[in-house]
Amino acid sequence: MIGKAEVALEAFTPDEVDPCAGKDLDLQIGPRRLAFTSETFILSFSLPNFHFHAVTAYDILRSRGVPLGKRDYEGRLRTRSA
Repeated sequence: MIGKAEVALEAFTPDEVDPCAGKDLDLQIGPRRLAFTSETFILSFSLPNFHFHAVTAYDILRSRGVPLGKRDYEGRLRTRSA
């Protein structure tokens, strides 16, 4: 599934994505309507939810004895070249 998502995302061009900047985005959750812009949706809703679920999966795996550590959670460091 991750591979398919990567392929789908890589197919987008900047010209297809850029017009979404600053657009209104309403999210309906049951009777509740949340009003966002595209940026505030990603920064204040999507990213926190992603991190919550990633940490929860990590915690469940560790509690079941999977040998994971902090470095596994953090992933590859992206340092700049000297």
